Amino acid sequence: MRLVQLSPKPPYPPHDGGAIGNAYFLELWKAAGWEACALVMDTYKHPYDPSYPTPVPLKAVSVNTRPSWWGAFLNLFSTEPYHVMRFRSKAYRESLLALIREFQPDLIQVESPYLTQYLDKLGIPAVYRLHNIEWQIWERHAQKQHQPFKAYLCLQARRIQRYEAKSLLDYMGLLPISEKEAEWAHRAGYKGLMEIFPFGIDIESYPYEEATCEAPPKIGFIGGLDWLPNQEGLVWFLEEVWPHFKRRHPTATLSIAGRNCPRWFYRYADANTHILGQVPDAKAFLRDHEILIVPLFSGSGVRIKLIEAFAMGRAIVATSIAAESLVCTPGEHLLIADTAYGFMDLLSTVYVDENLRRSLSRAARRLAEKHYDRRVLLPQLKAFYARVLGRQL
Repeated sequence: MRLVQLSPKPPYPPHDGGAIGNAYFLELWKAAGWEACALVMDTYKHPYDPSYPTPVPLKAVSVNTRPSWWGAFLNLFSTEPYHVMRFRSKAYRESLLALIREFQPDLIQVESPYLTQYLDKLGIPAVYRLHNIEWQIWERHAQKQHQPFKAYLCLQARRIQRYEAKSLLDYMGLLPISEKEAEWAHRAGYKGLMEIFPFGIDIESYPYEEATCEAPPKIGFIGGLDWLPNQEGLVWFLEEVWPHFKRRHPTATLSIAGRNCPRWFYRYADANTHILGQVPDAKAFLRDHEILIVPLFSGSGVRIKLIEAFAMGRAIVATSIAAESLVCTPGEHLLIADTAYGFMDLLSTVYVDENLRRSLSRAARRLAEKHYDRRVLLPQLKAFYARVLGRQL
């Protein structure tokens, strides 16, 4: 079988959750023995690095997706989301048509709803990997803004909701990443083939080290620092939670890692708070930090870093939204709190309780082995693609 992946960003280097998710499928396809290639956008926010090795052929097309005040204003006189306009590219469409003529794929998998516009008149079965609900991300983000920006984002969220629901009808199959995304697709009217397919990892590449219970444990956060939900959640934590926690535990340290750290974020750095920016080895960072915080109040989809943290047996304190699409049990696999005091209290408890950290560590690793091991998931993916194509693979 021959597959093409359409993505709004390069999957390599896999620096953030979106890139890791895209790379995951390319590696699964290769493991299955299928021929595959990817057509990706090379953008200001996610530039393509041609020196990075990839498991399958990859073609990058330069697309100017940079938002502008003038473009946002002109979009007010349109009926489509501004995001759709930003990801529209004649060069990308022409490259896709050329790739199809040369590669002759059996199936196309799309990694963003904004790329649905390129499927028109292709005549090739297409699958959409529904790894988050875009309109929900922007609706939640809008609620935290002030006017008139709030009104504009609410308008965009409504447009994206209509566009996203209509886009589903262009696909022969959907791969929602969790029950939440699947339920939304059903409510939106999708009646085609669907298979809930969680993100999976190569468990063996995530060495498990049980919590050492050394005192004091290190606290860490890792994630894209240019992503608005991460910025909002961290600012909340650093302003509403961390000062109170430091008063209770004066020697505690917090390390914050992630790509594209904005300059203004460094104002939170002090003797207890280390702003590292991008780190060379995310697994090493997780290994070195026994406790992981994930404070999110907007966004959608699965937090891949959480799954990686499960696999490495980290003790996790998160908000409900951070864990909403994961198969996990609060209190057993991680700790959940949505208020500043509740978050601080749980973090303080796991910080001082060695037995709790050890229990969370063991349960998290077992969860990753049972639900998020890619070797277990591959047969499920093969069966789904066979249903879409109507033949055995």
